[in-house]
Amino acid sequence: MRKKKNYTPAVYAVLCFCCLCTLVPCVLIVITSLRTTAEIVQSGLFGNIQKLHWENYIQAWKVGHFPKYLFNSMFISLFSVIGVLLFSLLSSYAMSCLKFKGRNLFQTLIVMGLVIPLEIIVIPLFYDMKSMGLMNTHWAVILPTIAMNVPFGTFLLSGFVKEIPASLLESARMDGTNEWQTLWYIVAPIIKPALISLLIFTFMWSWNAFMLPNIMIKSETMRTLPLGLDFFRGKNSQNIPLISAASNIIALPVIIVYLTFQKNLIKGMMVGAVKG
Repeated sequence: MRKKKNYTPAVYAVLCFCCLCTLVPCVLIVITSLRTTAEIVQSGLFGNIQKLHWENYIQAWKVGHFPKYLFNSMFISLFSVIGVLLFSLLSSYAMSCLKFKGRNLFQTLIVMGLVIPLEIIVIPLFYDMKSMGLMNTHWAVILPTIAMNVPFGTFLLSGFVKEIPASLLESARMDGTNEWQTLWYIVAPIIKPALISLLIFTFMWSWNAFMLPNIMIKSETMRTLPLGLDFFRGKNSQNIPLISAASNIIALPVIIVYLTFQKNLIKGMMVGAVKG
């Protein structure tokens, strides 16, 4: 039985301070989005709120052309998540449960993929996408996003797959299941918390990506929400409430996804910590 740890007041004080440092800017940007520029100029960011101006969100939504940017971000994030989950699951199963020629080389390539930053390969990626005729398309962002995140996904899922008893997999094979059936009907359900954790991470990274879409997409109609926000901020640099409202709109889907899968994310992280 695990012993319950008793933390000192100093530890709780540090944790409370870190929470405040995180929450205060979030609360401040929400409050700012519900005020007017005149109110901010007169009383400052921490002044009294006379009236909640919810129309700032409506104005930002319409003026910033965010509906089409929302579709672009949803499309890119959806297919990025699907691709990363699929290829990470396949590669982690192969690396953890199968024996094949070149397995060590495969593991080495996965580790190398973890340490190569986007900044190093962005120029070759640009020319690759251009040569394939994918510039100014969703796939110019989706394909590199999948390639960049599969190594992390493989590394994350492999730790869970390796903990599955070999006897369970052998029993499934003796019952007549092939490798595909073993993967989809036995392995995948067991590591569901890890898959959901990877889903959340991939969605957040894809949704908030700025550098890659900024390089691959030049068409105004193909912009993602972060690019649209940057363009909107440039045109409305003096209107802080509108910029704050637009920022909250962009952050809302990520918050919804996190709250929806919060229990599974925590469960996945806790299981991974215990197994580690």
